[in-house]
Amino acid sequence: MQISRKRLVNILLHVLFTTLIVLVPTFLMPLKESHIPNTQHTFYNIPTFIMTGLATIACYTSAYWLYRYLIRRQIVTYLSLTIGICIFIALVSGWTTYLFSNTPTPFIWAHMVTKFFIVLFVMGSGTAYRFILEVMKHESRQKESMSMELSFLRSQVSPHFMFNTLNSMVALARKKSDKLEPALIELSNLMHYMLYESDEEKVNLSKEIDYIQSYIDLQTLRFGHNVKIMFTVNKPLPNDPCIEPMLLIPLIENAFKHGIGMINDPEIDIQLQVDKEALELFVKNKYNHATTETKDKTSGIGLVNLERRLKLLYPHKHTLNAMKNGTYFKASLKLNLHDQVPGCR
Repeated sequence: MQISRKRLVNILLHVLFTTLIVLVPTFLMPLKESHIPNTQHTFYNIPTFIMTGLATIACYTSAYWLYRYLIRRQIVTYLSLTIGICIFIALVSGWTTYLFSNTPTPFIWAHMVTKFFIVLFVMGSGTAYRFILEVMKHESRQKESMSMELSFLRSQVSPHFMFNTLNSMVALARKKSDKLEPALIELSNLMHYMLYESDEEKVNLSKEIDYIQSYIDLQTLRFGHNVKIMFTVNKPLPNDPCIEPMLLIPLIENAFKHGIGMINDPEIDIQLQVDKEALELFVKNKYNHATTETKDKTSGIGLVNLERRLKLLYPHKHTLNAMKNGTYFKASLKLNLHDQVPGCR
C-alpha cells in the first residue's frame, strides 16, 4: 500500500515531535539533578523514562482529546482536566523518584512542582500543535475550494465568449462576405490564446492586449465602418506585469454586445492605462434608452463571472464601476499591480 506524501510528512512530524520529548529529558535531567545530594546521575533512569512516557501521552491527549473542549468553548472543563493530568503526572513522577532514588524529601516536593509546570508546558504545546494543524487544514480547504471555483469560472468564460464570437461568424456567413476568411484567421488566434494561455494562473499583460486586439479586429471585420471603434494603450513601462487571463475581455465584449444595434452612429472607446502601481481599463459605448433587450440564459454571465473572479483573485485590490451618463454607458476597472502574484512566466 503506497503512502501519500502528505501522510508521510505528517508521520515524520509526529516522530520528530515525540523524539524531541524523549531526548530533551535525556540530556537536561542529569544537569538539573546534579545539585541534588546522594543522587546517581545517569542520562536515562526509570523515573525519567516513566515521566517521558506520561508526558508524551499527555501531549497527544491534549492535542486530540482535550482540544475538542476548546472547540466547544468548554474552557472550564479543558482547564480542569489539564490541571488534573498535570497534578497526576507530577505525583507519579515524585513517587517513582522516591522509590528509585535516594533523593531527600524536600527535593521530591520541588521535583513534583517542576514536573507539574513541565507537563503543563508539554500539554500546551500539544494544544498549540493541534491549533496550527487545524489552521493549516482550514487554509488548505479554502485554497482548494477557491481553486475549484476559479477553474469553474474560467471554464465558463471560454464557451460564453465563443458563443458570442460565433454569432459574428454567422453574420458574415449570411452576408457571404469576403471578410469571412480573415475573420476566421482572427478567430483561430483567439482560440489559440484560450486553449494554450488561459489555463495559466497568470499571463503577461502583453498577451492579454494581443488577445483584445484580435477580438477588436474580428469585430471590425464584422461591422466595418458602421461602428467607430477606438482602442488605445498607454503602457510606458518596459516591464510586463502579470494578470489573470481573460480578465479584461468581459467589459469589452459587453460594450460590443450592448453598444451596437438600433443606435445612431455607434461608437466604442477602449482605453488601457498601465503604470508601476495599477492597471486601469476604461470602456465607453453608446446605448439606446428605448431599446428593451430580452435577456437569455447567457445574458450577464460575463460580468457576473468577472465580479466573482475579481473578489477571489484581487480582494481589496480592485475597483469595478459601471454607470450611464447621457447616451453613453461607461465601465471602468482598476487593478492594483503593486503586489504581483507569482505564476507568470
